[in-house]
Amino acid sequence: MSSSTEQVLKTAIKQHLDGNTKAALGLYNKVLSATPDNLVALVNQSAILMDLHNFSGALSLLERALIQSPNDVEALNNYGNSLTELGQLQKAIEQFESANEIAPKNSTISINLGRALLRRGDYEKAIKIFEAAIKYDPDNIGLRFINALALPIIPDSIEQLQESRNRQSVLINTLLKNNLQLSDPIKEVGITNFISAYHGYGDVEIQNKLATCYRNACPQLNYIAPHIGKKSQHKKIRVGFVSAHLGSHTIGKLNYGLISGLNRNKFKIFIFHLGTDKRKTDQIRDKFRNNVDEIFFLKPTLTAMRSSIEKIKLDILYYPDIGMDPVSYFLSFSRLARIQCVTWGHPVSTGVSTIDYFISSKIIDAKLNDSQYTEKLLRLDQFSTDYSRPILPNLTKSRSDFNLKDDANIYFCPQSLFKLHPDFDKILGEILRADPNGEIILLEGQHQEWGIKLRTRLNTTIPDVTARIKFIPRLNGSDFLECISLANVILDTLHFCGGNTSYEAFSLGKIIVTLPSRFLRGRLTMGLYHQMGIKRFIAKNPEEYVKLAVKFGVNREAQSIAERDIRHANKAIFDTQTATKAHEKIFLEVMKFNHH
Repeated sequence: MSSSTEQVLKTAIKQHLDGNTKAALGLYNKVLSATPDNLVALVNQSAILMDLHNFSGALSLLERALIQSPNDVEALNNYGNSLTELGQLQKAIEQFESANEIAPKNSTISINLGRALLRRGDYEKAIKIFEAAIKYDPDNIGLRFINALALPIIPDSIEQLQESRNRQSVLINTLLKNNLQLSDPIKEVGITNFISAYHGYGDVEIQNKLATCYRNACPQLNYIAPHIGKKSQHKKIRVGFVSAHLGSHTIGKLNYGLISGLNRNKFKIFIFHLGTDKRKTDQIRDKFRNNVDEIFFLKPTLTAMRSSIEKIKLDILYYPDIGMDPVSYFLSFSRLARIQCVTWGHPVSTGVSTIDYFISSKIIDAKLNDSQYTEKLLRLDQFSTDYSRPILPNLTKSRSDFNLKDDANIYFCPQSLFKLHPDFDKILGEILRADPNGEIILLEGQHQEWGIKLRTRLNTTIPDVTARIKFIPRLNGSDFLECISLANVILDTLHFCGGNTSYEAFSLGKIIVTLPSRFLRGRLTMGLYHQMGIKRFIAKNPEEYVKLAVKFGVNREAQSIAERDIRHANKAIFDTQTATKAHEKIFLEVMKFNHH
């Protein structure tokens, strides 16, 4: 490399370290024009492209880098990260494993490998990686948090599930006692306690402790916007909706009616989408453009998000979901509006003290459940979402299109595999024993290993009937509805039931057998039945669940009458605007009592 190119590279690295990415990008390009195989320029440029969410661009640079130097640890690590972002988890794990073999004491690689293994469902393998990494790097606080958050996505058994939660509890108590420091938890931790909600236990205590740990470790989370505590100068109440999931995601479907339906004479409406992905930004613009005052697409860093939101001087900040992604979770620790509330996009208390209200419904949330929230629980009289009636496909497909038997009684459980709690195995077994002509249909997981792990568990818990549990490939939106329409009965999962899928099944008039749990997350289907004025498919115990499923799975006449009743009643849950009116009333009331 000539001395002038070397000088350009030095300047590029300095600009990169100073955060001048645009200048650095131009200089790295210059270096690569002169020396296309320059390893440092290739790897560093890939890091900038990853920050800009151009993962395919980063990938091609890294492929070139690895041809030059197959054992370059940084190139392997960045390659693994790009593959993860592009959804190629298996391939990403291979890169992280190669890097980990070369540099077993590099905690950045250990974290990436461990997190990828967790996502794939390899819980035991992941915690071994984390525990080894902590021995090498005991002062890495992000690593300690990630280790504490590790839980199995598809538990092998109730015992493993309980042991993993006990382990989590001990580790979080230890974090509470120590004087820890984090500077950017989105980057250093990068995961939430998402999977805990699927385990069927109360989570409020662990959520509360976790939030306290973060507040202590990272004082910058405790940010308060300058307009808080000052009297509002605006004629209309300013409401901001903030999420990373408002496009075609479930969260977008559940909240479209509310965001679009609020009275624009009383409220000024803003959307803050966390992320700049072009496909999502186009979707959101098309969907909401005419129904809100302004839409902002925020770079998902704490400072960028906070400064954009605080400029609007919001009265109310509404989180449709907290806990599904680290970005909105850590943002929620700041006080950016006079009133901050959350609803059940991820149906569990946040534990975050700056979230004032949790918006739920009297027909879902049992009176007992106040103690399950750190937020003040606000119950609407009716279901708390205004859902648009799904546009149904022509329903031209037959069972053979999905490799299902024409003469079988099909029980379809269309939920993500991590909702299938080990407690549910026994119920599935009893349904198949009571109906020898029955088949249970499940959808493959997001990652192939989830299905493998679940099959292994079912072969242990109900080995006599697993031959009649069929996994079918994941489906696109219209095929999903086609497949639901071909089932005899839809099975709702225990502890954490369907939300969006229940709306979709009811739009087709399908019977969903449900067994409500103690907590909100297992009571949503029941709430929809209550709103429709139908109660006969809500089981009181596992035995009744099995009886109901088999009765309607076997008896075509009973099934047909029930489906007609659901089709007739389902107008009570679609396009009603009652939840939006109830939200308007609540927003006006909480603003009256606002003391922030």
